[in-house]
Amino acid sequence: MAKKQSFGDKNKKGGTSDFKVAKLVFSVKSEKRNAWKFVEKNVRIPNGENDQAILTKAISDSVK
Repeated sequence: MAKKQSFGDKNKKGGTSDFKVAKLVFSVKSEKRNAWKFVEKNVRIPNGENDQAILTKAISDSVK
């Protein structure tokens, strides 16, 4: 029989990570149809960095 594996066991396999992941959702106005659309993006935030600064940079990079 197979061993039951819990979420904690799966998480231990990865070891320690040097970053955390945030799902960023923001709205952008479409130029063609003049409608709002939502953009989803997964952003890696390194440990020890300012979360807000990295998220604002990710938004400004996506809008360009």
